[in-house]
Amino acid sequence: MAKVTKKTIDENGNLVDAVSTVEEHSLVSDIVIESPKKKKAPTEYVFQLTGKFYSNSVYSQYPENYMLRNTDIIYDEETGTERNIRYLEGVSTIWEEEQNHLSDFKKNQRPDIRFVKGFLRVPANKPSLYEFLTKSNMFDKKSNRMSGSRAVYTMLDFEAQEEKEIVKTERRMEAMKIAMDAPDEVMIPHAKYLGVKFVNSYGVERGNRAIKMDYIGFADRNPETFIKTYNNPLVKVQYLVSKAIQTNIIDISSMKGQASWGDTKKFIAQIPDNKDALTFLSEYSLTEKGKDFYAQLKTLGE
Repeated sequence: MAKVTKKTIDENGNLVDAVSTVEEHSLVSDIVIESPKKKKAPTEYVFQLTGKFYSNSVYSQYPENYMLRNTDIIYDEETGTERNIRYLEGVSTIWEEEQNHLSDFKKNQRPDIRFVKGFLRVPANKPSLYEFLTKSNMFDKKSNRMSGSRAVYTMLDFEAQEEKEIVKTERRMEAMKIAMDAPDEVMIPHAKYLGVKFVNSYGVERGNRAIKMDYIGFADRNPETFIKTYNNPLVKVQYLVSKAIQTNIIDISSMKGQASWGDTKKFIAQIPDNKDALTFLSEYSLTEKGKDFYAQLKTLGE
């Protein structure tokens, strides 16, 4: 039995709690939720124009109607030869050499293969039309397309599109989870690298919570870049080098093309003409030659 608390008024006019018991509704407990059923075979295939078309309509990039020819010469991967294909309604084969027994009247038919406002829906019970469309040079996924031909349409794969969106969403959630759990010592250099603002428009330093929110926002918008660069040694080093240059601990201005320590003027490295000082010194610190430089840099972050 479940308990329910309600407000009521006692005999003295005071507002008090009244506790009563209620039974669970038996009908609710009897409801059975079925698991999603196995995906069924498609009842139709949807093709969409992909080429460039001129249309009188300002609202659509596609013409109102676009007719496809019902013949083509393709390269057949199975036989390794060029073959003629032809779609004829009610004929089970699209290969012209297998249609020789047909009457001239049937061969000369011009079936209506029409894209309406950019789309053509082909029922699953028209396998010959489906085969013709997927073997033609006009199909953008056709391999070994014949020279001089161009792709005109594609086939929409809704399951693949949904899977792509699912993966994209999962990646966003993963990046945002990493961002929310990131400790400050990892977040700060990474956020700096990603271009998160540490100072507002008035030149006042922003708080960690504000920076964290922008950091999470970047992860939401750019999950791949975020994950790829998260906790990257080069990113951490670049933060330390940038901080050292800004505070003149590293001097890159006294001698053109050279980096030295600001206090002792001791030479660190020669910076190539075609290299940005920050990028070069960050990469240099992770090489064998730059290990002493890296060791000193690490003390800055401690």
